[in-house]
Amino acid sequence: MKIGLLFLNEGRFNSNQVISSNWLLQVKRPYKKVDTTKDGTYGYGYQLWTYEDTNTNTPIDYYYANGLFGQYIFIVPALNIMAVAKSHIQNEKQFAPRFFFEELLGSWQDEGDI
Repeated sequence: MKIGLLFLNEGRFNSNQVISSNWLLQVKRPYKKVDTTKDGTYGYGYQLWTYEDTNTNTPIDYYYANGLFGQYIFIVPALNIMAVAKSHIQNEKQFAPRFFFEELLGSWQDEGDI
């Protein structure tokens, strides 16, 4: 959770710059596009996955760290939110937290709350 808050706050903790903001800009930039869907594009940077929404009038881009067995840290800068999912899901089901998170973001988008 603390790592996610550092990312959300552009590397600041309290009033101290703990992580270089230049490094964070690089880490959040996708260096490789890995999957394009009808709704957006997933990319991969420096150990972070990115999602660029291309399907809506009010896109919600986000990035996330993905650990073993469905552990995630999601960061949505435009909404100023960060979420953590800790699980022990194996095989193809380990993507369930990401799917749930995307559905949650989509429901906010559909309601016009953003």
